[in-house]
Parts: sequence; structure tokens; C-alpha cells
Amino acid sequence: MTALPAMPEVRQQIAISDGAVKRPTAAAVFFAVVLAAVTGACGPLIEAAPFPVRPDSVRPADLLGPYDGIVVDSDSDRPIAGATVAASWAFERGIGLHAPAGAREVVVETGADGRFAVPRLDDLPSGTSARVRRFTLIVYHRGHVAWRNDRLFPSRASRRDFSQRGSRVRLERWQPTFRHAEHVVFLGGGAKVRDVASWELQAAALELEGRQAGKGADAAGAPASTATPLDISRLLTDEEIRAVTGFVGKFEDGRLTDLPTTEFYDSRHFRAAGKPESYDVGLRVWRLGTAAAEVQFKKLMSTLPDAKTTDEVGDTSFRAKSGGIAGLVYLVRDRGIVVSMNCGSGQCTEPNQLTKLAKLVESRLSELPPEAGQEPPPSAKPQDESEEKQP
Repeated sequence: MTALPAMPEVRQQIAISDGAVKRPTAAAVFFAVVLAAVTGACGPLIEAAPFPVRPDSVRPADLLGPYDGIVVDSDSDRPIAGATVAASWAFERGIGLHAPAGAREVVVETGADGRFAVPRLDDLPSGTSARVRRFTLIVYHRGHVAWRNDRLFPSRASRRDFSQRGSRVRLERWQPTFRHAEHVVFLGGGAKVRDVASWELQAAALELEGRQAGKGADAAGAPASTATPLDISRLLTDEEIRAVTGFVGKFEDGRLTDLPTTEFYDSRHFRAAGKPESYDVGLRVWRLGTAAAEVQFKKLMSTLPDAKTTDEVGDTSFRAKSGGIAGLVYLVRDRGIVVSMNCGSGQCTEPNQLTKLAKLVESRLSELPPEAGQEPPPSAKPQDESEEKQP
């Protein structure tokens, strides 16, 4: 029988062949894993959120969002329309030693129901050492204390009631004891927040000047000022508002709380009982003198949202709008007075209704008490005995 050919030595062929298969070393495996982690990552590192995803949950939130909630007045629990909601993400870069690497900001406004929604952040930084460091939410509405998701005003204590979804933002009304100078520092925020809050800079400057003047007066032993505050209570009544707008409900009358009443400024807030803010009417009056009134009018026109010249009341006027609140501001040069009227869309359903209210106030400006050091108008002067005896 013919002998079979010898079987080839497979193990030897594999060992000496040019196309030999070799097992990877442990060092090679480790290097491949690290390389994939560094070069194959799809985005930056995301810090763990220090707040929950929902008010009733202990699960951490997703720092990138999305975010949503409702803004309400802390006293009445009514939704606040037209509040500015600014969401910002801060970035860092570096391994071991971290440094700031910019930020992204998204700004929205609350709707008529007070609700807001901030979309998820998609515009992420690039680079292997980038990270999303923190998220900040700021809510601002004139007449209320600004709200931040990380701390409280004026104590600066840490806030513990914020969540990613379904957050209830309760805005406290501004109190005369608060200081605008401290409020501006607390507020922070980006360009849009600084823009809507820019009116506070003037109030903050006046506070700082007043503080310095007060110290000087105390050192000199001078008595405190006894100037009579401006009173505009006779310029507009509940009944007159109802007659113009057709509203049949009740108003709770008071003052707006964003600025304190002084000898140069006063305000009125006609709050519709049991109704949302869109049914409220607000009135502000500055009596500053001719030159200062011109400056104040221009400042309001440059800071109030969507301002457009209309020249329908006074010497010059403009309209502004924020959410469901319409405003009409006008200047009366010879009296050195600036008037700002606000009316919600639920109360003033037609533009001409706000015009009628503004013109009614203009017709009553002569009834304001005289400024300090000025003589009352002739009609208000008491007659002396000789005048009474004349036929």
C-alpha cells in the first residue's frame, strides 16, 4: 500500500508565515481604549446637575435641558405674563487646571398663562477637554424681585426649590426697603437681562448719592428732608377705568412697588380682583422739571421693549409692549412731567382705550399739588377780607 503524505505542521506555518496572526498585547488593548475614549467622544463632559429633574423627584436633572415652568406672583399666585426668562450655560476647558471657555444664553418670555419653555442646548463646545460646568436661570419682571435658580435676594442664601421640569417660580413684589444698587449686583445675567433691567441703574445711582448725602447731613447735624411726596391719587379712578374699558369687576388700589414714592415720583396700581395680570392698569408719573423730564422720556423710550413713536398724547409719546401688557408713555414739556400708562390686554381690548385713559390723566395734571417752593394756582389761593367784601 502506498504511504500517505505527511500532514503539514500547521502551528509551524502560522508561526513563520508572513501573514501570521498574533495575539495583541495588554498594552496595545489599553492604548486602543484610551484613544477611542479621547478621539471618539461625541461631546464635552457634562457636570452633574445640583437640582432634581422634577419637584417630586430625587433623580438628578439633565444640565443641558430642556427646562420649563410657570412664573407667578408670590402674593396673589396669579401667573405673570411678559417676564424675561434667561437661561445660560457656562463652559470650562482644560485638564487638571480648568479655565472659563465662554457661555451660551437662551432668552424667552412667559406667555399669558405665565409659562415658559427653554429648549435643550445643542450648540455645545468642541474639544477633548471641554465641559459644561453649570446652568443658571434668571427670571426678571419689573415691579418684582429678580429670581435666580442658585441663590436668594437679599440674603444670597442658596436656593433649594428649583427643578428642571415643572418648576414654579414665585416672584416677590419689590419692597421700598430693598436697594436697587444691591439688586443689580445680585441680578447678573447677559446682555438681554442687562437691557431689560437698565432702568434700575438710575435708581441705583440715586440711592448711592442719597447714602452719601445722608452721611454728610448726619455729620453736620442737619435735619432730614421734609419734602412732601408727590400724590397722583386724583388723576385716575376705578370708575373712570370701568367707563372706558367696560370692565365690571372690582379693583384693589395701591402703588407699584418697583420705585419708592418721592417728591418727584408716584405711581398707582389698579389690580383687578380675582383676575390675571392682563386685567391690571398701572400709572406712573415723574415731575422732574423741563430738562430732566426730557431725559427721562428718552431713557424710557430707549429701554422699554418694542417702543414706537406715536405722538398721540402730550407733546410727544410712544407705545411699548411686553407680552400681554401695552404701555403708552408721553411727555408734557411745560410741566416737566412724564406719564407712563400700562394696561393689560384683558382690560384694554382696543388700542384707543389706552389712549383715552392717558388723555384723561393728562387733563388732570393741573390738579397735582404744587411743587415745594411754588405758589398754588390762582384758583386755589384763599381770598383776603377785602376781596370778600367786594361786590
